[in-house]
Amino acid sequence: MNFKSTFIMLAAAPLALAEYRPDAFAPIGVMGEHLHAKDQFMASYRYMNMRMEQNFVGTGSVSDGSVLADFMVAPADMDMEMHMVGFMYAPTDKFTLMAMVNIVELSMNHHRRDGLEFKTKSSGIGDSSINALLGLWEDNGGSLHAGLGILLPTAEVDEQDFIPGPGETRLPYPMQLGSGSWGIAPSLTFKQHHGNWSFGAQTSAKIFLDDNDEGYRLGNKFEFTTWAAAPINEQFSVSIRSTFSGWGNINGEDNDLLSLPVPTADPNLRGGSKLDLSLGLNFFESGTKTSAGLEIGKTIWQDLDGPQLGSDYWITAGIRFSW
Repeated sequence: MNFKSTFIMLAAAPLALAEYRPDAFAPIGVMGEHLHAKDQFMASYRYMNMRMEQNFVGTGSVSDGSVLADFMVAPADMDMEMHMVGFMYAPTDKFTLMAMVNIVELSMNHHRRDGLEFKTKSSGIGDSSINALLGLWEDNGGSLHAGLGILLPTAEVDEQDFIPGPGETRLPYPMQLGSGSWGIAPSLTFKQHHGNWSFGAQTSAKIFLDDNDEGYRLGNKFEFTTWAAAPINEQFSVSIRSTFSGWGNINGEDNDLLSLPVPTADPNLRGGSKLDLSLGLNFFESGTKTSAGLEIGKTIWQDLDGPQLGSDYWITAGIRFSW
């Protein structure tokens, strides 16, 4: 089947045939965005790297000197790496189950008021989740499905490292590996294919239901993302995506952080919102049912309860195998 005849057939065929298109999947950074046919399995691996730098108060950046006027220590920059392993199975054509486990690696550089610089690190298993996706509507080239996930408190939230002065001590909130709380994650995803291009949108949230073992609960987070994609040949497609996200401050506090003179230890300086833009490249091989993707994103606007490190850029790459 050649590239042109595939699109002619898709114009009058059910959405299931969209699996022949290289833009059948959303950009690799979107989670839970598709259903599977009955008895189909999928295993996936994603790698994400996010860079954070420059402190913000509201929508404006502030210097390290300004932060050090109020705190003994200022965060300078942060790198987050995440390895995400996922598994999907569809007991019916309209119902897909999904599970995901994350491995997190964090590092943050700091400046002290006396001129000393130091770095802290933490790594381990992050938050995990199990999800159910239910198809609500499907027509020629279009679909709508809902998702509901259960957030599992598999991440440790008592990570420690050496800090000059206090020595081995509890790390501030951004350096912990996850929430440590139970929660739910609802979502709603729409996708539409039109001849030689496609688009989609997803709204999602993470709602934490209880305090973790250290006595606090991360602020709830919501996200709205929309994308457009177009195939460039039978195997590759390109995409552009925008994502708006917002999250609240921390409820409660970790008593072991009260004495740390750094803004990352203040539970009232963790909320904010931001807007990202990203470009993506997707690959799909219908013969082996293997797909892969790469997405590079940049934060173009942010409003943070600060001083708080702002997002700079992020990269996500992944591969998926179906059978």
